[in-house]
Amino acid sequence: MGATPIYGKDKILMFRLYEQRAPAGATKLALQTQHSWKYDSKSDSTETKDGTINSPATTSVTLDIEAVASLDDVNKFLEDAAKNSKLLEVWDINLADKQADGKYGAKYGQGYLQSWEVPAEVGKLTTIKTTMNIDQLPVDGTATVTADQQNEIQYAFADTTKVTADQSNG
Repeated sequence: MGATPIYGKDKILMFRLYEQRAPAGATKLALQTQHSWKYDSKSDSTETKDGTINSPATTSVTLDIEAVASLDDVNKFLEDAAKNSKLLEVWDINLADKQADGKYGAKYGQGYLQSWEVPAEVGKLTTIKTTMNIDQLPVDGTATVTADQQNEIQYAFADTTKVTADQSNG
């Protein structure tokens, strides 16, 4: 079997305040346009009479995020987390990587937003730009995406019949 390409549209970010681990599940960042992981390790070099010797450095990781701004709870709690240095959890979930157990291939990290930028340009949608400093290294694993979270990603199929009160409440 050949290599399967990875499409950016299949990768979503979900967030949760670390302090909300017990009472709340993760929530998807709506209207995301792009994100990128950056691994950076600058090695120190020492010149010797025999040539340069490099010593490895610890890798630092950041996650750059861009999305169309919206008046939703996720934008609000992310902005608050940036302003008040609150620890966040993030999942980078690949919806094209569904596992046998129904979970999806994912990358998980914890860290702090180091910035919150909201440029508003005439004639364009307002966007948010932020960078998250990740503590240690992100971990690969699998993540659950609940039916409610799936509905955040894509609206559910609706039938042509009348919608009852039970159906409209999820």
